[in-house]
Amino acid sequence: MENNTYELNSLDHNFLTEDVKKIIDQNIEGKQTVFLGESVHSSGSDFLAKTEFVKYLVTEYGYKDIVFEADFISLLFIHNKRNLPNIWKESEQCKELMAFLKDNNVTIWGFDIQMGGDAHFVFPKKIKEFLSTNDIEVDEKFLNLTNTFLLNTSKARKVLSKSDIDFLNSYITALLQNEKVKTEKQWTRILESYKADIKLKYTDRGQSVPRLNPTRDTEMAKNLDFIVKQNPDKKFIVWLANAHMSKCNYEYMKGLTMGHQFRELNPNTSYHIAFGSVNRYSRDVKEKTIVTASKNNNNILYYLPSIHKNHFLDSKSVLSEFRNKGYDDSSIFNLYNIYSKKTDVSERDLLNLFDALVFIGEDWIEVSYEK
Repeated sequence: MENNTYELNSLDHNFLTEDVKKIIDQNIEGKQTVFLGESVHSSGSDFLAKTEFVKYLVTEYGYKDIVFEADFISLLFIHNKRNLPNIWKESEQCKELMAFLKDNNVTIWGFDIQMGGDAHFVFPKKIKEFLSTNDIEVDEKFLNLTNTFLLNTSKARKVLSKSDIDFLNSYITALLQNEKVKTEKQWTRILESYKADIKLKYTDRGQSVPRLNPTRDTEMAKNLDFIVKQNPDKKFIVWLANAHMSKCNYEYMKGLTMGHQFRELNPNTSYHIAFGSVNRYSRDVKEKTIVTASKNNNNILYYLPSIHKNHFLDSKSVLSEFRNKGYDDSSIFNLYNIYSKKTDVSERDLLNLFDALVFIGEDWIEVSYEK
C-alpha cells in the first residue's frame, strides 16, 4: 500500500506532483471519461483539489468537455454555467474553475434528471419545435402541465393532481412509442429523462433517499452514456459526488450505482478518482478521533504517511490482498453508510470502488460565497 501512496503538494502551491502526474498519465491512456468525485457538495477543499485535476486534464490531454451532476436537458441545449447549481457556479472555491473553463473553451454539460435552470422555457419550446417539425400533434395541455411542473418541481404535489401526472406520463409514453420519435435518439433520451424526473419529484416524493436512488442513478448513467456516445471524438471530465461514481454494485450502496451502470454501458473507457477531506468532521468528531483511527489497521488512514498532508493513493496498483480488504474510511469519502443503520458494517473494500483516492489532509474548507 505504501508503495502506491504519493504525497501531494498544498492546495495553493502546485498541488499535483510529477509522480502523481505520471500515475494519471498511465491510467487515463485510452479513457474517454475521467470521473472526479467529491465527498459532499459543501466541501470547498474537494472543489479546489478537483480544479487542479481539471486544469491538468484540459491543458495536457485535451479533455475539453465537462459533465456536471446538473440538469441534463438545460445543458444539452444551453452550455452555460448559469444552468449549474450555485454550489459550483457561485462559490468562492469554484471561481477559478469557472474562469478556467471559460478561458479554455471547455463545454459544460449535465447528466442529472432533475431539471432546473433554463429548463422551464427551453424544454417546452424545443419539444414543441420538434413535434411540429415531425408533424406530430402537439397537445397544449401537455405543454401547460409541463410548464407548471418545471416551475414547481420542489412542490409538484401541491400544484399538480394525480390525474395531471397520469396525463403527462401517458402522453410521454405515447410519444416514446411514436415511430418518428423512436428514430431520434436525443428526444428519446430527453423524454425518458423527463419521465424519470416526474417519478422522482411526484410519484416517489416523500420516499426515503435510498428508495429514490435507483431511479435517479439509472437514468443519470443513461444520460451520461448518451452524451459520450453522441460525441465519440470528445473526451469528458465528469464532476459529481463520490457516492454516485463507484465502479461496483453492492447491496449496501442502496441504488447509488451510476458509476457501475455507466461502466457496464462503456467497458474500460473511464477512470474514477474519489476526493475526501481527512479533517472534514474534525469540528464534530474532534481531531483525537481521527488520530485514533489512523492507528487502526482496519482504517484506511492507517496507511497514510501523515493525516495532515495531502496524498494520492493509486488503488488500481495495490496488491489484491489489500485491495479486496474491507476498510473503515471514517466517512472521509461519504459513502453509502450515510443512509445506513448503525448495525450496518462500516468497512468496505474501498480500493475496489475507485481507481484512485485523493486524501486532503489540510484544514477543511467549507463552501463559501462572495458577500
